[in-house]
Amino acid sequence: MKTIFLSLALIGCCAAYTLFPPFREVLEVHNSLRSSIAKGTYVAKGTKLPPGANILKMKWDQNLEDDAVRYVNTCPKNVSNTDGVGENLYSIMVDESLNTIAAIDDAVNATKAWVATFQEKGWNSNILDKATFSTGTAQAIQMTWAKTGSMGCGYQWCERGQWKKGWSRFVMICKYNVRYVWNEEIYKQGATCSACPPPTKCEEVSGLCVGV
Repeated sequence: MKTIFLSLALIGCCAAYTLFPPFREVLEVHNSLRSSIAKGTYVAKGTKLPPGANILKMKWDQNLEDDAVRYVNTCPKNVSNTDGVGENLYSIMVDESLNTIAAIDDAVNATKAWVATFQEKGWNSNILDKATFSTGTAQAIQMTWAKTGSMGCGYQWCERGQWKKGWSRFVMICKYNVRYVWNEEIYKQGATCSACPPPTKCEEVSGLCVGV
């Protein structure tokens, strides 16, 4: 199995961590969505959401990335359901004749596909109950869960040629330090970043809470 974990750049004898460009964009998609909700500008299937008072700005976590890479290298078909850890999974068949950079774009497309479910299904409730979960927006809800502050992802090409010659299954797993919780608010509605949990503070440009 060919491993495609490329997030460490070696400098001399030491390893300096560098966020792989597609993952940088994956993080940006998350924070862009969270920012638009926090500012009260996000529209889900025609409905503008109230601004958010306590939405954290996400940062990349190398340990979560390492965990995601280890798990995705097993070519899973489902999330691992690790206690307390949020997880999103994306899987799609891809043409191996595409060059590596083009194929890696699927990492960004995966994240945008999760966001798109809010436009397809709408945002039915700010409380995560079973009815809301069953709408098919679970991945997008995890992306917007206010108390989630860090994430890391990994991806792999699996089952090469098993289904169709020249094709494989692209799998991406993202792990989050905080998992959504049943029957709790997805985010606290109120004036933009007016209820940032200590020790975080408001980042005015994004409307998100930073400092954790």
